Amino acid sequence: MKRLFVLSCFLCAALSAVLAQSKSEADSAYQKGKYEEAAQMYEQLLTKGENAYLYYNLGNAYYRMHDIAHAVLNYERAALLEPGNSDIRFNLALARSKTEDKVADTDQFFIFYWFHSLVNAHNVDGWARLALMAFALMLVLLCIAFFARKPLFRRVSMYMSVALFVCVMLFNVFALIQRNELLNRTRAVIMQTVPVKSTPDNSGNTLFTLHPGTKVEVSDNSMSKWKEISLPDGKKGWLLKSAIELI
Repeated sequence: MKRLFVLSCFLCAALSAVLAQSKSEADSAYQKGKYEEAAQMYEQLLTKGENAYLYYNLGNAYYRMHDIAHAVLNYERAALLEPGNSDIRFNLALARSKTEDKVADTDQFFIFYWFHSLVNAHNVDGWARLALMAFALMLVLLCIAFFARKPLFRRVSMYMSVALFVCVMLFNVFALIQRNELLNRTRAVIMQTVPVKSTPDNSGNTLFTLHPGTKVEVSDNSMSKWKEISLPDGKKGWLLKSAIELI
């Protein structure tokens, strides 16, 4: 058993070293301006598992190649894993500014926008760590409230414990929301110019046309070749599955 454990550790260390070397080679290719080669290396690394910073670097490579649709797609995937990263958010906004479709979110009330921004301040692991820290501090304050001799210390410690309990609950809710977004991915990016139809058929009326890089919500995923999508401004319609990539 001990030998098996040592062997497993050795294999994990060797795999990590290989991945680190591969990433270093991809970064070197990017710095030399070999963006297509770097993109291929990043995509190969991503087949071994999702990583926000690999998606971010891949998005940078596609942006340098003027492939805005793939740049937006990979920035979106990076932002899904690390929603609080300001560099990812900045580059995503920059790539979105290059897209042809400018879709305004007309119905989002400012409170919902504020709440969504708050939830995206950290990823699942970040909110979980904050919840654990708040819980540990709450236990310390409860001990102080229980053993303190002065009534003022007891009252202050108890009030702070209640506040921290509320924080623990909120942090767990935020973590669950983030986890749900990771597991149930319904957002997608348009990868090619595509007509949006009134029905899931080529003979349907064309309602409007979407262009590469536009982000949409997949509202009906029940058909194999067609998907119903919706936009933040309320527009809906059907398009071919081949025209989109899920984030």
